[in-house]
Amino acid sequence: MASTIPPTTAPSPRAARILVADDGDADRVAARVALEAGGHIVIEACDGQHALETFAKERPDIVLLDVVMPRLSGHECCRILKAKTHATYLPVIMVSTRNSVNARVEGLRSGADDYLGKPYDAEELRARVEALLRVKRAIAEAPEPPVPPGEDENLDPSSRRRLDEEFDRAERYSDPLACLHVAWSGTEGPTRDSRTVALRGVIDGTVRKIDLVFPLGPCGFLLALPNTHFPGALAVAERIIRDTKRHATAGESVSIGVAFFPSKDAKSVDDLLRLARAAHDRALVAGGGRICLVQHQGYLYAPEAG
Repeated sequence: MASTIPPTTAPSPRAARILVADDGDADRVAARVALEAGGHIVIEACDGQHALETFAKERPDIVLLDVVMPRLSGHECCRILKAKTHATYLPVIMVSTRNSVNARVEGLRSGADDYLGKPYDAEELRARVEALLRVKRAIAEAPEPPVPPGEDENLDPSSRRRLDEEFDRAERYSDPLACLHVAWSGTEGPTRDSRTVALRGVIDGTVRKIDLVFPLGPCGFLLALPNTHFPGALAVAERIIRDTKRHATAGESVSIGVAFFPSKDAKSVDDLLRLARAAHDRALVAGGGRICLVQHQGYLYAPEAG
């Protein structure tokens, strides 16, 4: 049900429609006041089931979910929303008084893009919402990259079998899976081997134990990141780009293409590999040292130094 409290700030021209689902009246009011102060439009739901019904009617730009709610928990609601919007990017922020590491990990594994402990600071809430909205806008505004036919570029048979197994697991449990095509460009002759070793070192220092890393071609790697949505894959790609710059000389750079399952174009491992390869090629054509992420559209950019 929508609150009748008048907005504290008139909606801005770039106002987002934000669904706030929380069974606590005071918490919904606090979130609404904070978000309307940022010029956004707030729609309210009082539990998880009400959130799904409201989402179907209102189609908000971003969703704020309390973890513990009657009828349907925030985790269950998040999984359903992500499944319903797999062909688009719907940012979801989980909020809860449970703010331990385990609680945050559980929230992120349910598909949430961010997690915020309660009581939260109004300015921090607005900042996190704006960060996810910037990602959403970038995806919506970027042209869709072409997806040329391609091969899995020298994935050896054992690597391909392991990737098939991970894809089957993700498909069976409706878990997210990010695929990164990471490769040097501009490396020649004797420097190629040392750059490949350096890249592998950076990757090993970046990924988790559950992530998979496969050699790919003469100077690249394929990464499979289980239970990873857009923000997590972007964070890994950013760190790899930044940390490999210290190993590069003039004309050398690492480009990264990222594809995701589930998505409307990734129905198989071959689809996922082609999408990641096409995204990598687009990043390379744009000048190297860039990341191209494909969800339902392409998002291409160069990370800032730092």
